[in-house]
Amino acid sequence: MVSRVESLYNLQLIDAEVDEKRRALAQIEVQLEEDTELLSARRKVAGEEDRLREPRAELRTLELDLEGIASKIVGTKEVLYGGRVTNPKELAGLERELEYLERRQSDIEDKTLEAMAEVEDREASSREANEHVRRLEREWEAMQGDLRRRAGELESRLEALEKERGRALLDVCEEDLSVYEDLRRRKGGQAIALLKNGICQGCGLALPTSLAQKVRRGQDLVFCGSCERILHSLT
Repeated sequence: MVSRVESLYNLQLIDAEVDEKRRALAQIEVQLEEDTELLSARRKVAGEEDRLREPRAELRTLELDLEGIASKIVGTKEVLYGGRVTNPKELAGLERELEYLERRQSDIEDKTLEAMAEVEDREASSREANEHVRRLEREWEAMQGDLRRRAGELESRLEALEKERGRALLDVCEEDLSVYEDLRRRKGGQAIALLKNGICQGCGLALPTSLAQKVRRGQDLVFCGSCERILHSLT
């Protein structure tokens, strides 16, 4: 027949595993809710897209300016070299206009090349950030599957433990259960401490021989004089 202390000790073993499994399940539930690294990577992608807008817009403006100037240069050359204008003063004005347009074209071309280089650099950063997000998402999805499987295993084990606990309670009287639950609440989940070589494993107190023998008999609940836990000997 199982002694009072052994019944409580068996109950504690079950409760300890229940606590462990519940902590593990709670941690998984947190992991299933969000991934800080992935969220941070997505924010970086959004930031890279924001950084791209301005240089892209500037590049488009420069390209339109170049198109407009190129068209003006063509038109000016047609007038200058078409033979319709013969007045020297007008011709000199057209030449000056052409020189200005060509200088302006050269200046905008330089700025366009700089803008293109900046856009390319930022596009490279954006691609890198997006690739990083896609990699994290693949890892996240794979991890989610593993976490869900693990959560299912933990939930199944907790159900089994609840049944085991119900059976274990049949061997525990109401008075002993009340003492056990009070100690568990006050002692961080450990209501019962093992006695090894006459020493309480909960606090390290050495017990008198007579008291240690009483613990080994297991007929009554014996409490440690230091940590107040119920003492139990496996030998």
